[in-house]
Amino acid sequence: MKKLSDDEILLELQKISKILTFAYSEKIEEIISNVASTDERKITWVLLDGKTSNDELEKITGIKERGMRRILKAFADNDLINNPRGKPASRKIDYVPQKWVELLPDESEKEVEKHE
Repeated sequence: MKKLSDDEILLELQKISKILTFAYSEKIEEIISNVASTDERKITWVLLDGKTSNDELEKITGIKERGMRRILKAFADNDLINNPRGKPASRKIDYVPQKWVELLPDESEKEVEKHE
């Protein structure tokens, strides 16, 4: 039996992750929706790419700093995001429902595409 390199193992794990995300997308959306219960929170989820700063999140969503902290805390408390101090938050599950992306203002969609 051929021994796989670390890169090959990583590639296989990424494939498996994508398959599982696709297979369980409805359940994943349901879990995320428990926290992302408003359009503003859904937009926040879309933008949690590890590159969009809190200031940018607040500007795009129209949510004030205190409200954004509460939202990020709710996502973190539900183990849905990584939220390291001093760095932009990122989703632990790289799944974004397409209908949530469509909630973004047009300019924001272009910004998200630039970050990906």
